[in-house]
Amino acid sequence: MWYLSQRKGVGLILAVLLGVGLLVGCQNTSKSSREAAAPKPTQEQLQRVGLLNQAADDMYSKVMQGDYAGGRAILQQLGVQIPQISYEGITSVDGLNALTETVTEANKVFNSVRFSPEEGQISAAKIRLATDALTHATQPMWLQYYKLLQEDMDQLEQAAKEQRKAGIQKGVLQFEQHISVIHPSLLISRELADVDKLDSLVSFVSGQARLEQENYKQITNILPTLRQHIDKLFMKKEATAYLPVIDQQNPIIWTLAIGSFIIAALAFAGWRLAKKDNGVIPVKRQDAD
Repeated sequence: MWYLSQRKGVGLILAVLLGVGLLVGCQNTSKSSREAAAPKPTQEQLQRVGLLNQAADDMYSKVMQGDYAGGRAILQQLGVQIPQISYEGITSVDGLNALTETVTEANKVFNSVRFSPEEGQISAAKIRLATDALTHATQPMWLQYYKLLQEDMDQLEQAAKEQRKAGIQKGVLQFEQHISVIHPSLLISRELADVDKLDSLVSFVSGQARLEQENYKQITNILPTLRQHIDKLFMKKEATAYLPVIDQQNPIIWTLAIGSFIIAALAFAGWRLAKKDNGVIPVKRQDAD
């Protein structure tokens, strides 16, 4: 007859320690891979983007002051500057495409035979916000539109509750205009999938508002989802309170804490196992046939 003592409990603890160690190692490897996959912009890139942003600011100032010829001249300079800059590590291909398309649309507005000052101001604002998003990754100016969008949705919700079709249509139009101004900036600062989802939600609300039949309930039902998604894009709300918030700066500490809890539980189980039959567990050898 062979006998085993507390080795089984110790073996379980060692196995958990090994698992925690592997988990920490995997997290470090994953973090290193993400950092390596996201190249940082060079000082030259940042300087060029900074000059681009300054030019866009000058254009916006001139346009808002009524100097449309001066704004048009700077717009032409922007069209020359943008292709000469490398945007690697600053924004995605979708963000770059949004920037170039915004400048292209602005050229059409400013070179139109029937120039509209209002459209010119909107185009200048789009470019100003877009270039600012390139230079201010954490706190871009387009975040200031959060309050406007909330007011738009409040008015839209109130009009839907009161079943005022004209109020809904006016609210949707205003909401779409505000979204259109920051749309290029969203593509520069956020993931394409999140912007696409916003576009789908806005399109749904707009479609319901334009239908001949009254669909007030459909609009009130979709507004909470729209609000939640806008909160995500503007980074206004944390993860749900029912889930633990992991400190991204110190993931190892959280991993070790969780591992320590598991080890303590297994150690207790091992102690209970060792106490059984005075710490000895009989294991019978099978008789040979």
